[in-house]
Amino acid sequence: MQRRQVIGAAIGGAFAAALAPQGAVRAAEAPFAEKFVKPTADKPLLACFNENPLGLSMEARAAVAKSAAVCNRYPFARAETLRKACADFVGGKPEEIVLSQGSAEAIRASVESYAHEPGATLIIPELTYSDGEMAAKRNGMPVVKVKMGKNWSIDIPAMRAAAAEAAKKGPAVVYFVNPNNPTSTIADTNQLFDWIRSQPKNTVFLMDEAYGEFVVDPSWKSTIELVHAGAKNVIVMKTFSKIFGMAGLRLGFAYTASPELHKRVHDHIAYDFFMNTPAIEAALAEIGDLGFLRLSNSENKEARKIMEDLFKELNLEYLPSQTNFCFFNLKGPLEPFAKAMKAENILVGRPFPPALTWCRISYVRPEEMKYVADVMRGLRKKGVI
Repeated sequence: MQRRQVIGAAIGGAFAAALAPQGAVRAAEAPFAEKFVKPTADKPLLACFNENPLGLSMEARAAVAKSAAVCNRYPFARAETLRKACADFVGGKPEEIVLSQGSAEAIRASVESYAHEPGATLIIPELTYSDGEMAAKRNGMPVVKVKMGKNWSIDIPAMRAAAAEAAKKGPAVVYFVNPNNPTSTIADTNQLFDWIRSQPKNTVFLMDEAYGEFVVDPSWKSTIELVHAGAKNVIVMKTFSKIFGMAGLRLGFAYTASPELHKRVHDHIAYDFFMNTPAIEAALAEIGDLGFLRLSNSENKEARKIMEDLFKELNLEYLPSQTNFCFFNLKGPLEPFAKAMKAENILVGRPFPPALTWCRISYVRPEEMKYVADVMRGLRKKGVI
């Protein structure tokens, strides 16, 4: 598979399908094959942060080790090489990419660039990732939370109405996580694209697609497609923290076809040409490593099936996951379940108001996921679930 095919698949909402298990996947597993070790209090099973449990690819680990020899040098040139690689990955141009410390810095910078304009408002669903809201509140920017639809879906018509009202007073900044965290679900692509294409006055869309590479539903499309088409009201945020397994190296980027939006983000990033050398080298090693990406998706699918089979067995309501985590309904407070899991040295997600009886569990490696499922079966027998 060529890189252009990967890009096309990602934009079309079939990235995971394009990276489906092939003969090379099992061969690529060999370096990661570790015997399952029961978690302990000192080394608990981290099913709480939506990380890639494989860690860095073998090539990335070698690149990080090799980079130690040049960490005394500023990485100006390699940062530009990375910018070009990120542009190639999304099918854009280097001048449309702003590098950042994870996607979190790009989110903060995008929100802050509007925060002090008269009448500016952040529009978010009431149940979504918190970074956009936190950035707004730190800067004294009003936040409008829109109630969720059925099954914790993002109510796009309601979001659209709220943004239209806010835009009467000043910039309406719409922060949209798709696939959404913590629900693990995707939004209606047609409704979302129709809204963005309508070019609503005084409205900008901050599209956080951290989990896009895990989507298996063919109806999903990345808003990268709209950027390619020249949309000037969209900033797409991507991260190396999830499928690329680089959460601890802090690297991401923003992508936009609008020179104005590019300047806004760039002006609020400390130094987008100043990423750290190990992160740059790891990213360059992994961004074209299709074997590693296939393996990551293959294991993620196995873990997803283990949990979905468990939910059906225990008759637990759950949402259709398009990410590397699941969201299910305990039909009771989260705290007793979380404490019981912690007693078994398994850490699960924090509370996500207003979904107070729901729990988010990150997918871990298949053998670890089977252990999580067995622990949950035991908790059912104890009446905890």
